[in-house]
Amino acid sequence: MSNENGGAFEWLSGGLFFGNNNKGGIESIDSEKDVNSLLNGIQKNLNGTIGGISNNNNNNNNNTTQDESVGKDPDNTRNDKELKNDKKQESSSSSPSPSESMSLAARLARLRFLLYDERRATSQQENPNRRGTPSVALNTVEGLASPSSTLRGLIPELIYNLQLLPFESRKHVAAIFNYLLVCGFDGIDRDLYIPIMNKFRDYIALNFEAIITSIVVNRREDSSASSGDSGGGGGGGSSNNNISATTDVILHFGSMYRSCFRHANLYGQLVVTTRRVERFVFPFIDRALLPNFDESSDAMESLKLVMTAGATCNDNDSTTTIDTSSQQEMAELAASFLTRDYDDVWDQRFNPKLLSSEANYMTKRIALQILSTVLLTRSNYNIMIRYVNSRTNLILVMKLLRDNSPHITLDAFHVFKVFVANPNKIPEVEKILKDNSQKLCTYLETLHYDKEASDQQFADEKRLIIATIRGL
Repeated sequence: MSNENGGAFEWLSGGLFFGNNNKGGIESIDSEKDVNSLLNGIQKNLNGTIGGISNNNNNNNNNTTQDESVGKDPDNTRNDKELKNDKKQESSSSSPSPSESMSLAARLARLRFLLYDERRATSQQENPNRRGTPSVALNTVEGLASPSSTLRGLIPELIYNLQLLPFESRKHVAAIFNYLLVCGFDGIDRDLYIPIMNKFRDYIALNFEAIITSIVVNRREDSSASSGDSGGGGGGGSSNNNISATTDVILHFGSMYRSCFRHANLYGQLVVTTRRVERFVFPFIDRALLPNFDESSDAMESLKLVMTAGATCNDNDSTTTIDTSSQQEMAELAASFLTRDYDDVWDQRFNPKLLSSEANYMTKRIALQILSTVLLTRSNYNIMIRYVNSRTNLILVMKLLRDNSPHITLDAFHVFKVFVANPNKIPEVEKILKDNSQKLCTYLETLHYDKEASDQQFADEKRLIIATIRGL
């Protein structure tokens, strides 16, 4: 589990509130222990928060129309002061009540605290027989995912409207979502949480289009293209149009995306068709080129998880692992989609965008690491053979081998060695290596010379690659 799941000050995550102690006020939420009461309260507060924002947007549009008509109507005798007073009254009556937003944040924080506190308690019980059923996690998933529950649309609605929620609420939504999806992966008490995690995973699978569409299409100006496919969980309608996601929202979406695709059956839904790959994977290639470093880095982490089938799942969101059987299943699914969509993935997007001169240092480094992992994964043999038997690909990698950054040249070497080691090179590839053999060998002999003393494997690989080129 990550350090976030129970630290020295985790008791503070329930929230500290100051003011009068009116019964039923925000202060009482901090002592609430009933999960169903919290979930129903979250639904009520969400409706109040989103409804108020929607009404406020509509009134703003109406006010703009009235402003435009004032100068055109000769019979309009209302002065500017009266109009301003009207607008102020309408705005105050239509804006979301501060208590709704505060209550929403408080209830989400309380639910998050109860989940983490329960996990802390079960993980401290070394004797399995003394561990009780994690009732908070179980009741939370039952309340959200049971077919008879009236709250089955709450998670899709929270995610769809995430950027409209208060800052703290956004953080808690992502934390609860991620926790329920990974709580059975690690820990001495993991067996208690596996059935709960799997039930929430299956719930996500049933609402896949609605949830993943909202996660990936996380800029509302793009949502019109996918609104017809978002299913019944959208909840926000047109009230979200033209609202751009902030960086923190994009990072929360990225963490939720990666939590989903640590599960083999959800990963299978992601890559099952070319259409889904186009909608839910390819956007991250474009976002990797964004000028915002945090957003582009997050996009590359998501892309790495998908293209390597979790083989390099070591991002900052979590330390959770994927079991061996699921890892193998995901590797086979990845090999299938990377082969099926080879041209669209590699020739049309990955190479010309992520490995181009326009890509920044970080993007090229992670892209080379992804490429190296894919080529050296056993289940990707056919992809590897096709990639290294390309004259264009070889030229691209040779250029990266002479990059100004020593880290990129090292990553490029690990890709270049696959081209050289291929025993069945096509004539075009072999000719390039032959024609440039002297220059290549001279350059490789000095490449990361200082690394050879501390890394015997690298030293052996480099000598083998040089010998192979000279023997062509």
